[in-house]
Amino acid sequence: MTSSSAASSSTTTSSTMMPDENECLKKEEERFKSPDPAPTLDEEVDIDTLPSMLEDDPNGNVVECDLGFKGPRWGPQHAGAKKLASMYSKEKRLQEKVSLFAAIFLFSIVFINLLLSWESSIWVSVLVSAVLGIMTADFASGLVHWAADTFGSVETWFGRSFIRPFREHHVDPTAITRHDIVEVNGDNCMLCVGPLLWILYQQMTYQRDAITQWATFHWYILLLGIYVALTNQIHKWSHTYFGLPTWVVFLQKAHIILPRSHHKIHHISPHACYYCITTGWLNWPLEYIGFWRKMEWVVTTVTGMQPREDDLKWATKLQ
Repeated sequence: MTSSSAASSSTTTSSTMMPDENECLKKEEERFKSPDPAPTLDEEVDIDTLPSMLEDDPNGNVVECDLGFKGPRWGPQHAGAKKLASMYSKEKRLQEKVSLFAAIFLFSIVFINLLLSWESSIWVSVLVSAVLGIMTADFASGLVHWAADTFGSVETWFGRSFIRPFREHHVDPTAITRHDIVEVNGDNCMLCVGPLLWILYQQMTYQRDAITQWATFHWYILLLGIYVALTNQIHKWSHTYFGLPTWVVFLQKAHIILPRSHHKIHHISPHACYYCITTGWLNWPLEYIGFWRKMEWVVTTVTGMQPREDDLKWATKLQ
């Protein structure tokens, strides 16, 4: 074949591929704006055939790519993932360290004070508080997850600090498994500092009778805080396919913490369902009533912001 023929063939191939890629990007955009109802974990649904992470290659979200090129669709090689990872700053790292150590200190002091003022008559209410704390944490994880996934931009200071990890997670799902304890848990611990300081203030200033009256509520806030603080660690475990401790795998299989197979559903493009990541207990009922789509309608109606607009930009950032 002559060089002119080769050049002509290359041009023809490029012109043939471009419309296909543009069509794929258009379909991706439609999927992000109007997500299908969430699939379920029914036995007849084979989630390994859906456009999601593969069990043996979690980064290979659609290996035979539908965006105009072959190879893993998501992962550390993704252009958007590389850019987002580079935006993790020293200032952010410091904030996460301070939050983590402050939360650990406050959890310890509040827990010790609660033990010192313990009365056997409240053990049933504390048990109920533990269950309510788990469910509250699961819902709160879903609400925060949905809000950060759906709205906001990485271009703002708040976005660079607190929304960036959500964008990175969708284009490189297992980046979280390469993050250390500080990066994984710092922001969640930050959310716990305020409530724990409030409880500690009450414990230090209230009389004994008043502390006894508040004890059950304090246990609820403490247990809720523990579940909130652990949520992103649980989330990390749901993406860790190899080498997990036996007790973690047991808790996942018992659905006491978020199971790996359950969380795979959230990572089906456009990542618009199953947002709760502490236990995942509330995912099915919230999807059943269409809670998240209704919330999106309210936000769009009030503010004009479009769901997943920024997320789509990073998902389609191919170079």
